[in-house]
Amino acid sequence: MADRVLGLPDKNGPFKYDVYLGCGVLDLTSAVNGLREMLERRDILCFPKYDPAHSQQGTKSAIIEGVARSRKCLLYVSPSFIEDKWYKMEVAEVVNKAKRFSRDMVVVLKHPQLASVPSELSEYGVLNVHDDDTLKNPEFLNGLADALKKGMC
Repeated sequence: MADRVLGLPDKNGPFKYDVYLGCGVLDLTSAVNGLREMLERRDILCFPKYDPAHSQQGTKSAIIEGVARSRKCLLYVSPSFIEDKWYKMEVAEVVNKAKRFSRDMVVVLKHPQLASVPSELSEYGVLNVHDDDTLKNPEFLNGLADALKKGMC
């Protein structure tokens, strides 16, 4: 915060957030909310698609802003995410950003109910979530945090 007051660039350069967190509305259980909390405890500032703090703006605006203002995009790809009415638009925003910057800026967490991730996301770093406990596993979270901070998963 002091850097911003002094006019110095912040740690994320032009990006305000470390990670855009995309998920389906039904994924907002303790698993995804817990994942966000765990990442933020590791100094990874998240911009979640569905967040009460952004309730004044619509979901479409939140997706556009979140993707544009985050260094990385973390997508929790589940049946709920794929069935979400914003799925196609959200994935298009993420893919377009990856084309402009780097495919390493996209990390996909594959829900255990899916046999595979959708083809438009298959070229990005995919981490398998075996069950809800995976998102609480310190070893998994440390690896994910490293991938989000440093690059590829």
